[in-house]
Amino acid sequence: MTVKKTLSLKRPKTTEGAAEQTSAATQPAGGATIADRFKLDAAEPVKKSADTGVATKVAVIAALAALAIAGLLTYTLYGHWEFLKGA
Repeated sequence: MTVKKTLSLKRPKTTEGAAEQTSAATQPAGGATIADRFKLDAAEPVKKSADTGVATKVAVIAALAALAIAGLLTYTLYGHWEFLKGA
């Protein structure tokens, strides 16, 4: 993402008499000037690669292995609790 910053602002063209008649109410708010000054580019769409299927399979296998290890640890802790419960 890049930030485009304009260096100067151009005043709108007005007639001679209209310059004195402008008031603070007709001037743009400071927030509008800041929002206009810093414009963000949209992110480029991500291209799908051919390795997405392999990465998904590896992630699923790793998740199942982690679930199995968590289940084994839970069973072990329960066994220890059962053993120590009578003490």
